[in-house]
Amino acid sequence: MPSASPRRQRLRRNVADVPLHEMPLRWHLLAVTAFVTICMIVTGESALYHRQPAEQAGPGRIDINFGSQQELESLPGIGPVLAKAIMAARPFSSVEDLVRVRGVGSTQVEKLRPLIKAGRGRRSVDLR
Repeated sequence: MPSASPRRQRLRRNVADVPLHEMPLRWHLLAVTAFVTICMIVTGESALYHRQPAEQAGPGRIDINFGSQQELESLPGIGPVLAKAIMAARPFSSVEDLVRVRGVGSTQVEKLRPLIKAGRGRRSVDLR
């Protein structure tokens, strides 16, 4: 029985035995396309999985005792006048104490609860 031609022997080799520089260009393109697609899927799902709506934001909540006027104004329903009133009424021992501020009702506090926290103490610049 005659031996197989060199071309046929080359085709029978395992893909793992083929050196990188001998692989066809289409294999390289397929590998790069697959890699990029997988990266896009993984990073897209990861961003969607870890993204939280503002209502559920935990560690990034604004501290009503230490937040700046701009931070307080970024809260829904809080404008410049109300932000100044909140800063003047500091310190707050809890989020519920925000009801002490004129213009803030219990309904608004419930809407803001997931977005704010009340840290302990008071900044020295607020003691004036």
